[in-house]
Amino acid sequence: MGQTDEPTVDPGGLTTAQRLGDACVVCRKKWPRPRVRVGRLPDSTGVFACDDCAPAPPVPRARRGSREPLTHAGRPVGERPPAMTTAPSA
Repeated sequence: MGQTDEPTVDPGGLTTAQRLGDACVVCRKKWPRPRVRVGRLPDSTGVFACDDCAPAPPVPRARRGSREPLTHAGRPVGERPPAMTTAPSA
């Protein structure tokens, strides 16, 4: 049984093998048979992807610390100064 929050896939663009779960819904590869359930059809039949095409689970982001405090120590090394402009003559 699938999860209730999995995406519903439109069967119109799938081959018969993809609709039956015999081929990957991404690359259409039939061997080895896809094992990772990545969604469902409107009739709740599962659609599967091969290990290479299945999305990886999201990795939690590392917690970011506070930003560096703003100082007036000068420009970072290697950063060019802003371009000089001339004032229009009066």
